Amino acid sequence: MARKKQRVIQHIMEDESFHIIKSQLPKNWVLREFNNPDYGVDLIIELFDKIDEEVSEVLNEYLYIQVKSVQKLEVKKEKIYPVKNVAKGKWDEDKSEYFEVDVVKFVLDTNSIYSIQALGASVPFILLVVDLSTKDTYFVCLNDYIDKIILPKNINYDKQGSITITIPKLNTLKNKEISISALEFYGKRAKLLSAFAKFAYQKNELNYLLGYKKNPIYTYRDEVSNEKTNNEIDIKRQVLYLIEQIEYLDIWDSKSWEILAITHQELLNLKQNLIDGKDVLSLVNDVLRMWHNLTNLTNMYEELTREWFLPKFLSYMTSYPSVPESISSK
Repeated sequence: MARKKQRVIQHIMEDESFHIIKSQLPKNWVLREFNNPDYGVDLIIELFDKIDEEVSEVLNEYLYIQVKSVQKLEVKKEKIYPVKNVAKGKWDEDKSEYFEVDVVKFVLDTNSIYSIQALGASVPFILLVVDLSTKDTYFVCLNDYIDKIILPKNINYDKQGSITITIPKLNTLKNKEISISALEFYGKRAKLLSAFAKFAYQKNELNYLLGYKKNPIYTYRDEVSNEKTNNEIDIKRQVLYLIEQIEYLDIWDSKSWEILAITHQELLNLKQNLIDGKDVLSLVNDVLRMWHNLTNLTNMYEELTREWFLPKFLSYMTSYPSVPESISSK
């Protein structure tokens, strides 16, 4: 017997979860749904900066969102051990101490994870898991979870059908202090990576200009280049030009990573010293140090900030308002 088209429980849960998510995010942010079909991206969130009660300014910052909903999530205790830097080596836990923390878990199919891995880390891809019974929405950045947990633990994860994703219970949209800081910082990701590339290029050019190239590889540019100069006017003009290219980048005002504001102020101080007519050659070390600090932001970002808000020991030490009590395993 023929039946009319039906609305299934999964569609109802999806609608409810979208409503819950929207109610827990800032009202000036824009949520755009994918329905045609989505192939893993359910929402794109566009972030705005609130100017006053009536006006918000576009930031051109976006989050890719995959939404999952369950009738009820179980909160569990989990031991989180310190791990060596996974940017340089495989997963290596120190079992001498641990944090015992509350987490929730969600099983994600391997195809979804592999698709996000192929995307790379330049676009923040966030998993939102909605507990319909409590209306809690848990978040985790899947790009970072893949690079900092899944791959270091098991490079051949694609041979299995699914992966259990562990999310800190603290990562809930209801907790505005944590969630807004995290999502705003994820939104800066494309701008940060673009800035890092610019800093690296500028540092390379300054090293040639000042004669401090230390790359052991001898290139054709080294053979024909006559770029090194002691001419103070040329050095001053070049450094000021490079500063002008980066001093207004839309990364310096990020409240989530304090080192950015500190580095920006150092950059402005160097600019002012050059404008004030201080001896340029005496400032060469300051110039070299400045671009060392700028390019070192890349290393700090990869080693430290991409660990934030993950179920990892370093994350609990650096991401949240308070640090859990460390428990000795001995």
